[in-house]
Amino acid sequence: MSRMTGAVLLVGSVPAETASEAMRTCAEGVGPYLSCLSDGETGYRSWWITFLAARLYHGHPALETVHRPQPIGGQENWIPQSYDDFWQFKVKAGGSAVHFDQLGYAAEAKQSYHDFCTLRAAGVIPHGVRFQVSLPLPEDATRAWLTNADDFTLVSTAYEEALGRELARILDAIPADDLVIQWDICWEVLAIELQDRVGRSWHPPGDPFARYLRQLKAVARYVPEQTLMGCHLCYGDFQHSHVSEPPDLGVVVRMANAAYQEVPRPVDYYHMPVPRNRADEAYFAPLQGLHIGQAKLYLGLIHHTDGVTGSLHRVATARNYVSGFGVATECGLSRRPQETIPELLRIHCAVAATL
Repeated sequence: MSRMTGAVLLVGSVPAETASEAMRTCAEGVGPYLSCLSDGETGYRSWWITFLAARLYHGHPALETVHRPQPIGGQENWIPQSYDDFWQFKVKAGGSAVHFDQLGYAAEAKQSYHDFCTLRAAGVIPHGVRFQVSLPLPEDATRAWLTNADDFTLVSTAYEEALGRELARILDAIPADDLVIQWDICWEVLAIELQDRVGRSWHPPGDPFARYLRQLKAVARYVPEQTLMGCHLCYGDFQHSHVSEPPDLGVVVRMANAAYQEVPRPVDYYHMPVPRNRADEAYFAPLQGLHIGQAKLYLGLIHHTDGVTGSLHRVATARNYVSGFGVATECGLSRRPQETIPELLRIHCAVAATL
C-alpha cells in the first residue's frame, strides 16, 4: 500500500498573499482528502523557476544577465510576458566554475513550516498531513535561462550539487517524517517528448531520457527514507498553455516506470497531466502498461472549466486502465484568479468522494 493515502494532491502553488493564507484556504477546502500540503509557493515562487532567475541567477558573481523581462509601464519587471521575454544568462568570460551556496527554498520552507504547524495544532490542517516542499530538477532549474550547452553543464552541475545542501537545511528545520519532497519535472518531459527540440536552438549533451533518469537518481539520494517523495510530471503551464500538447500518457508512463526500476529509494507518488479536452480512450491507454509498485498515481484531470461533470468523465475513462488513483489539477494554481480557488477545491472534493 502506498504511503500516500490522500485522494487529492495539490500540486504546489496557490494564489494568496501569504503562506498562512494559502494553507488555510486549501486545508479548509479539501483538507480531509490530503496527505500533504505545500505553503502555496507565494511571492517570487508563484512563477515557478522564475524564482531562481530573479533571486539566484540575476546578480550572481559568476553569471552575466544578457536579457531580463521588459519593463511594464516604465517600471522594472521580473515576470516574463512571453517565451521571447525570458531571463537569459551566460557564464562570465573566463569562468570555469559556478557555485551556489544556497538556493532559497530552504529559507522559505523553514518560515512556512512554523505557520503550517500552528495551523495544524489549531485543527485547521488535519492531523497526519505532512508539509510538502516542491523542487525543480536540475534541467528544469537551468535550461530555460541559458544560451549554450557548455554553460548548461556548468550551471546545472552547480545547482545539482547545491540541492544536497538545500535538502540538508530543509531537514534541519522539518522532521524527515513530517515532510514530502516533490520533484517538479517539466523540461525533462518536454525534452523526451520532443527529442530535445524544445526551447532555443541549442540542446544539452546526451540522450534526454538518460539525463532525466540520471538527475532523478542523483537528487533522490538526498531524501531520507522517512520522507515521502513524489514526481510531478508536467508539459508546462506558462500563460495557461502547454509548451507541447501531450499526444497521450505514453512518455510520462515510461518515465514513471523507469523511476520505479532505477531510483534506489521509493518514489511514493507520480502526478500525470490530463488536458481538459482529453477524455478519450487513446489518451489513457498507456496506463495499462504502468508499473510503479506501491506508489500512488495522481491524475491531473480536475479542470475548473467543465467542473465536476467533465472531471468525472475523465475519471471514468481512466478507470478502464488503472485503479486506486487520486486526482489533482494539471499544474499549480498560482496563476489562476484567486476568486476561482474555492470552487476549484469544491470540485476536488466532489470528485474525490467518488473514488
